[in-house]
Amino acid sequence: MSDHLKRELLPFRDVRLLGNHRSSKARCEPGWNWCPQPLPDYDLWYAVSGKGRMKLGGAEYTIGKGSCFLIRPGDRPEAVQDPADRLTVIFAHFDAMDCRTGKSWNPELMPGRFAQVKDPFLFESLLNRILQVVHSDDAWREQEYDLLLKHALLHIYQSQQPAPSSPADKHKPLIERLVAKIREDPGRRISHQELAEEAQLSPEYLNVLFKTCTGSSIKSFITEVRLERAAMLLAETSMNVSQVADALHYSNVYLFSKQFKAKYGVPPSAYKGNVPPSIPHKG
Repeated sequence: MSDHLKRELLPFRDVRLLGNHRSSKARCEPGWNWCPQPLPDYDLWYAVSGKGRMKLGGAEYTIGKGSCFLIRPGDRPEAVQDPADRLTVIFAHFDAMDCRTGKSWNPELMPGRFAQVKDPFLFESLLNRILQVVHSDDAWREQEYDLLLKHALLHIYQSQQPAPSSPADKHKPLIERLVAKIREDPGRRISHQELAEEAQLSPEYLNVLFKTCTGSSIKSFITEVRLERAAMLLAETSMNVSQVADALHYSNVYLFSKQFKAKYGVPPSAYKGNVPPSIPHKG
């Protein structure tokens, strides 16, 4: 795999992010405007609320809730706010070091300078925790800061990707939600119609999208999830074959054994006999 492709798949694998105390959350004062000298470090600058304008890197942007700017070393940002709707912002200054060379990270490997964050609640939660960590004296402060900020930068990176063009891509978050619903309670006899009503799509179209995104039809996927759960129950609890089949709402043990053997190559009784005994969880 080429270094370029590795950077695309794992954009922050080789960088270490170091925070400093020039990080805070503030409501901008009346008359506020921002025109600092060229910055010596990175500044992750995010609008929690309010309106304004930002000039950065030769471009001008409208600032509103969810506007996020990744200001690079040497940049000279200029920002003003709407006097009738003052800004509240979170800013986090940090340095970036290349773990392979010990030198400063190449700014061109960072996300672009501007993103409109798609999930402000999650992003603001990350930023608020970053502020707590950077001002703490916890023993794991540096490690947690590095992980949190990388999560935030990945969020920016994802926000800057082109909008999905195919119907399957557009519906991917919906399919992921339905997958999570199925996995949450594999023993529940959930119907295609119920899933379609939740998705607000026809059962036929939902099945097409589901297969495109997951490679399996809804029926096959539900069966796969039930059998995966069955294998786990047999391996990790004291439940016998009949109890597992009943817990997963199989109509009879014969059907359960037939599907289990088709997937794992052995009947559930043999599977249970070949795994180490385990202690059942106690509530």
